[in-house]
Amino acid sequence: MKLDERLAQCAEFVREGASVADIGTDHAYLPVYLVKSGKTKKAVAADVRVGPLENAKGNIIRNGLESSIKTVLSDGLEKIGPDEADDIVIAGMGSELIIRIIEAAPWLRDSKKHLILQPMTRAEELRKYLCRSGFEIISERACISCKKTYSVMLCAFDGKERECDDRFMYVGELYDDNSPQAGRYIYVVNEKLKKKIKGFESTSEEYIRLAALIDEFEKKCSEATEENGD
Repeated sequence: MKLDERLAQCAEFVREGASVADIGTDHAYLPVYLVKSGKTKKAVAADVRVGPLENAKGNIIRNGLESSIKTVLSDGLEKIGPDEADDIVIAGMGSELIIRIIEAAPWLRDSKKHLILQPMTRAEELRKYLCRSGFEIISERACISCKKTYSVMLCAFDGKERECDDRFMYVGELYDDNSPQAGRYIYVVNEKLKKKIKGFESTSEEYIRLAALIDEFEKKCSEATEENGD
């Protein structure tokens, strides 16, 4: 089974031998891939909707993995216990929903648990929440899927509240990643900031703050283009 770039990056962040919970599993592509590849022996495929969960069950049965992958109808992690997963994947949904799911599961505040998060929208809000809530972003990678650019974050709780400046809020660990994917991510974020800044007076504090950030990202994108020979 071949995963798209988003799920492939999520799979890469999963630890060898870890039990996995895939929240919002849809067709259970990720758990099926992880078990078939031997990276994990046990997984939970969870979704809040009956239809996608039935699709997941069908895919699991077709691959003969009923004994390895459990399906759960669950709103986030509501029906999943801390003993069922070491690595928790929450992918393919907006940052606001991801935050709500994390907040509703206090057992995620455990340094032994890894969170693998792939927000579809407003990634800056998720980074800000993680920094303020004691979660470390251990690693972050950009990926391109269906011509759109996304970030995948590997996180764990350590209880330390962190500063989240503008640069980190918008591009996180990707600023120091010189890959073409990270360069593309920063470019896309910068284009959105250029549109956003038009809504502010040129003398306002917000305008000045965003203008400085745009200049910084412009320079970073230019350097990345030169390094990659484009």
